[in-house]
Amino acid sequence: MIAVEATRLEREVRGIGRYVRAILPRFAAQRPELHLALFAKRRGVASLRESIADDRNLRDRASVRDVREMARTPADVYWYPWNILHPVPRRGASVVTVHDVAPVALPDPRWLSWRKNLRWRLRFRRTARVATLMIADSAFTATEIQRVLGVGADRIRVALLAANDFARPSPDGDAEALGRLGVRAPFVLTVGAADRRKNHALLERAMRSVVEQHPETTLVLAGPRHRSHAHDAPWMHTLGFVSDADLAALYRNAAVFVMPSTYEGFGLPVLEAMRFGAPVVCARAASLPEVGGDAAMWFDPEDGIELTRAISRVLTDYRVRQQLRGAGLVRSEAFDWDDTARRTLSVFDEACSLHALASRKRVPPAPKIALRPSGAASSSSGDA
Repeated sequence: MIAVEATRLEREVRGIGRYVRAILPRFAAQRPELHLALFAKRRGVASLRESIADDRNLRDRASVRDVREMARTPADVYWYPWNILHPVPRRGASVVTVHDVAPVALPDPRWLSWRKNLRWRLRFRRTARVATLMIADSAFTATEIQRVLGVGADRIRVALLAANDFARPSPDGDAEALGRLGVRAPFVLTVGAADRRKNHALLERAMRSVVEQHPETTLVLAGPRHRSHAHDAPWMHTLGFVSDADLAALYRNAAVFVMPSTYEGFGLPVLEAMRFGAPVVCARAASLPEVGGDAAMWFDPEDGIELTRAISRVLTDYRVRQQLRGAGLVRSEAFDWDDTARRTLSVFDEACSLHALASRKRVPPAPKIALRPSGAASSSSGDA
C-alpha cells in the first residue's frame, strides 16, 4: 500500500495538483495489485472521496482518510508530493517529491518575512533528514537539492513531468473564449504567478520596445496576481487565474509564448504551450533548457534587449514561427506521464528495499550463549 499526503489535491487545480492527479491513476493502471490510501484534511475527506468515486481507475483502488491518521497507518511507502515531508511516519519508507527549493534558495528579502523564511528552512531541513529518497522534477532541481539542502546524490532520483494530460478541446470555441476574456490578436502570452523569480518585470520592459515597433501587439498575463491592475499599461492585459479551457485557447492563439523565469524547478507551462502549437521564447535559466531543448528560442534572463529582439523576430518572421510551432509539438510529445509514473513507482520500490536493509542493520544481533564445561559453577549461583 502507498500512503499519499493529499491534503492539497482538491484545491490545487494546476501546478503540483496537476502532477498528482496525472500520475495517481497511472499508478493503479501500472500496478493492478496496488492500493492507494489518500490522506486529506478532515473537511476535505468527503469531497476527495467523491472525486475518487468518479475516476474509474481509482474508485476500487483507493481509499480516503483523515491526514491525522497518516503517521500511524501501516504502509509500504509514504509519498509526499508537495515538497515537504509532513507528517513524519512512525515506520516505513518515505519518498518526497521536491519540485523546487525556491523558498530556501530564494528567501523573501522583506524583513517581516523572517519567520516565514525560518519555517521553510526548518521544513526543508527536516524533509532532507527524514526522507528515504527524494524525487526531483529535473536534473537542475536535483543539483539544487544537493547544493541548498546538503542531500547526497545517492538519495535523489529524477522523474521529469509531462503535459499530455492537458485536453485539447476543439478550436471552435476559441473566438468566444478570447472575446469573453477581452483578448485580441496578436498577443504575447506568459503564464505564472507574480513572484519575482518569474521575471515579469523584464518581460514588461521588453514589451515596451516591442509595442513601439508593433503597436497592435498586447501582452497577456495569465496566473494569480496580488497587485491592482489599475496602473497596467494600455497594451498589458492581466487575466489572473483562468480555466484549462480558456488557457488552451490562449496557448493556441498566442503569437508568442514567453517564459522569462530566472528560477524554475521544471517549467510546465513551456510544455503546455508547445502542446498547443505556441511558438516559445524562453529564458536560458535553471531547468528550462531541459524542458525546451532545441524547440524554443532562447534569451539571457537579464537581457531585455535580447528578449525584445526574440519576440520581434517571432512576430515578424513567418518561417521562424512555423519552425518553432512544429518543433514544439514534437518536443512536447517526448514527455509522458506514463513514464513519470513508472519512474516514480521504481523509486518507491527502491525506497522500500533501502528501508528494509536499514531496518535489518539497526536490529542488534541476538546475544550469544556461552557454553561452559559440564559441572562449571554458574555466575548466578548467589555465592558471596
